[in-house]
Amino acid sequence: MFDQAVVRTGIRYGVMCALASFVVTLVLYFAQINPYGHNSMFSVLFIPIFIFWGCSYFRKYNDQNIGFLKAFRVALTITFFSALCSAMLLFIFSTFAGVESIEKHIAEMKAIMQEPETKAMSIKAVGQENYNLALKNLEKTTPYDLAGDDFFKKTGIGFLVSIIAAVFFRK
Repeated sequence: MFDQAVVRTGIRYGVMCALASFVVTLVLYFAQINPYGHNSMFSVLFIPIFIFWGCSYFRKYNDQNIGFLKAFRVALTITFFSALCSAMLLFIFSTFAGVESIEKHIAEMKAIMQEPETKAMSIKAVGQENYNLALKNLEKTTPYDLAGDDFFKKTGIGFLVSIIAAVFFRK
């Protein structure tokens, strides 16, 4: 049941993906762009690349007749370690970057949420009460919240890419 080659491949490519994603965060931060806002989604671009590289590596060096489930396990392992390491790096970065960058992020997100067309669309979708609650909870954003958000976004996207990679790499 426990396949050491799957875990080694997942750790190798997951950590490399997390480091590449973290470099994007650093570039955004040093370019005076909000590294937590919508531009942070550029760091997600590395997930499909490293999943396909990792599955290709596994197929080439460990199991030429890789099936759907094994390819899916390899891809999910890469996704998990990528999301975990990326969230840890983002938490550490957010802690050391200081409160100013998080306050800047909160101000930008508030401005976006309070634009008339965005506000009307949000209220129509979730209701006035939930909109006000979201606006109030935005003030309580911590590095832990940002890291958790990063983890869940990358895990969700990685899960979808893992299905595609497993179909592609099956025998």
